[in-house]
Amino acid sequence: PNIALVLLKNLASTVRHLTENVKTLALQDVYGRIRKTLLSLAIDRNGELLIEERLTQQDIANRIGSSREMVARILKDLSLGGYIEIDKKHFKLLKKLPESY
Repeated sequence: PNIALVLLKNLASTVRHLTENVKTLALQDVYGRIRKTLLSLAIDRNGELLIEERLTQQDIANRIGSSREMVARILKDLSLGGYIEIDKKHFKLLKKLPESY
């Protein structure tokens, strides 16, 4: 019985995660999906939000179901606006990302 309960908990967690991903793909625009991805990957290090994982624009596009060109355009705008800093495929979130594009 204990093994069955652990398996059911893991299955329920996986289903919740997949349902959230499908909901995000269906209901949010590309900017909203990029924003959610960046915020979910960000780790607080000494008061700074950093994404330690090395991400390319294509990696982000694959994760959110978009084209690399659209991701590049949004990341460029965020960088020019002073919201993010990109250094050798590492991201630093400088200030709170806007709710909408």
